[in-house]
Amino acid sequence: MKLNYFSFILIAILISHSCNAQKQEIDSRLYGVWNSIGYGQQLEVSKKNILIRDTYKSGCNLNTKLSTAYLEEFCTINKLTKDSLQIKVGLTNYNFVRSEKSSICKKSKNNPLSNFDALWETFNENYAFFNLRRVDWNKLKNKYRNRLSKKTSDLELYTVLNTMISELSDGHVSIEIPDSLKDKIEDNDEDNDDLRSKVINSLIKNYIPNYKTYNKGMINWGFIKDSISYIQFNDFEDLANYNISNDLTTEEFDEHYWENADESLNYTKDVLTSFKKQMAIIYEDIKNTKFCIIDVRFNGGGFDQIGLEILSYFTNKKRIAFSKKARFKNRFTNTQSIYIEPNGLNYNGKLYLLTSPQTASASETFVLASQNIESVIRVGSNTEGILSDVLSKRLPNGWEYGLSNEIYENANGKNYEMNGIPSDYKFNYNRNAKEFYMNLLTELKTNDKAIEKIIELNK
Repeated sequence: MKLNYFSFILIAILISHSCNAQKQEIDSRLYGVWNSIGYGQQLEVSKKNILIRDTYKSGCNLNTKLSTAYLEEFCTINKLTKDSLQIKVGLTNYNFVRSEKSSICKKSKNNPLSNFDALWETFNENYAFFNLRRVDWNKLKNKYRNRLSKKTSDLELYTVLNTMISELSDGHVSIEIPDSLKDKIEDNDEDNDDLRSKVINSLIKNYIPNYKTYNKGMINWGFIKDSISYIQFNDFEDLANYNISNDLTTEEFDEHYWENADESLNYTKDVLTSFKKQMAIIYEDIKNTKFCIIDVRFNGGGFDQIGLEILSYFTNKKRIAFSKKARFKNRFTNTQSIYIEPNGLNYNGKLYLLTSPQTASASETFVLASQNIESVIRVGSNTEGILSDVLSKRLPNGWEYGLSNEIYENANGKNYEMNGIPSDYKFNYNRNAKEFYMNLLTELKTNDKAIEKIIELNK
């Protein structure tokens, strides 16, 4: 999942965890009510507090309340006038217009029907891909709302909402529910996680036995031959260096990692700062090889900035990585262009990217950005096709949910949502996660056809 995550919508995360500005004085012009352009939010700023509300046609509900000091200490304010505000979070600029105090949105009631309406209306106003995914959202409202009443249980409400949004077949669409409800629902993801680990371990054993690793396998790298370097990025999120021992089990490592992350004042900064240092170490190891393989076939995403940092080692000039815009009523916000910035340490060999249907979210924007670097060759199958940041929202009952509201396009204006980004050398990987991992496990009993193809191309 994309963490640019994870956008401006949860400002409790975004202002305290994502902004990189130096401390600045609060301008009294910030005080008041601001409505977002796109993203469905209302921001109320006072001297002491910031109230962030999720807004939609029939009302709104409070998403987050936090101290205004967060804005003062962590956030970049690009523009502030009497009537307009622009805040930069991560790679993205978010724009607001001032509203009258009297226009504060009406708080929604908390019952099954109002929760349904809040979610349906939020998608109706912000979701960017109804036409692409051939979904009649009005028809789904008629189909599912009649299954609810004011006496509907939480489990029944979740079942209806989750079934409805599942018709979008969008990996960035989800509902987060309390643990008490999760215990009543069967979860098959653990089976896929186990298969994924087996594939990664088998691949490393077969091709890079003398490998190095970081954060318990989030990154693995080494040499297939003296002239071939191989880097496996299995995540673009869990990359902060908290000096946790690799001797721990994976479960113990994860527990310690997220304890540190939860206590961090700025987790995003932890990740990006740590990764810059780690990428410099990896580059020193691989810089003299004739070609490099970067494997993101098992990478479900994280921060867009990680992919751009990687690519900064593979270009000697500034290039457009991609552009993005967000759904806003019946149109879109202004397009923003995002760039790859060279860091002066340019890899001189060829770069091959390995992709699969499990290459998702921020690892896809990494692949998207690579299309504008001529020396990069992509091998594998289409990526998953979920490039948008997740627009995180909260229902009146407190449940969090997310949707895709942004369109990402490459330097030539091409969008790959739903269909995924194609490769230059195609392999027919199964798009079902379980089948993909099981097939690859069988394949690895002899070799990895994608890696062997790259070796063949360089004989």
